[in-house]
Amino acid sequence: MVREDGHYDIHGITPEHINWLSTVPEVLAAKGPVTLQIPEHLPPVPNSLVGPSTGHPPVGENQVHYANRGGGRPYDSRMIHGEPTPSRLLTVISRPHKDTGKPFLITAFGGILSPKEVNDPSHTPESKAEAEKFWSEHALLTGKAKD
Repeated sequence: MVREDGHYDIHGITPEHINWLSTVPEVLAAKGPVTLQIPEHLPPVPNSLVGPSTGHPPVGENQVHYANRGGGRPYDSRMIHGEPTPSRLLTVISRPHKDTGKPFLITAFGGILSPKEVNDPSHTPESKAEAEKFWSEHALLTGKAKD
C-alpha cells in the first residue's frame, strides 16, 4: 500500500500513521483524495499551507518567492518562509496500484486538500481558474524561519 522512497517522511507521516491509514475504509477504497481527522493517539502532522483557508490572512505577491520543490515538478511553487503548523487533519491521496490494482498510498500531508498549483500541466481551463483564485491568496511554507 505504501511507497518505499521516504516520501512520507517529508510530510511528517510516521509508520504509526501509515498503520492507521491501512485500516481506514476511505483510504482502502483508493478512489482519490480524502481528508481525515487524525485520531488522538497519533501525533499531529505539519501543515505547510498558509492563507485564508487555514485561518491566516491572504498571502500577497510581495510576500512570496517562487521555488521548485522537486519531486519531478516542472514548475515552481508559490512559497513563503515560515515553519509549518501542527494539524490534526490529514489529506490522503490513494489510487489502485497500476500493476496490482490494490490500494496504493500516493501521498499524505497535513491540512486540507488545496487545488493543484497554478502551473501544474494537468489543469483543465476550469481547474486552472480555480487554482489561480486560490493560489493568489495562499502559499506553501518553506520550513525555514522568517527573515
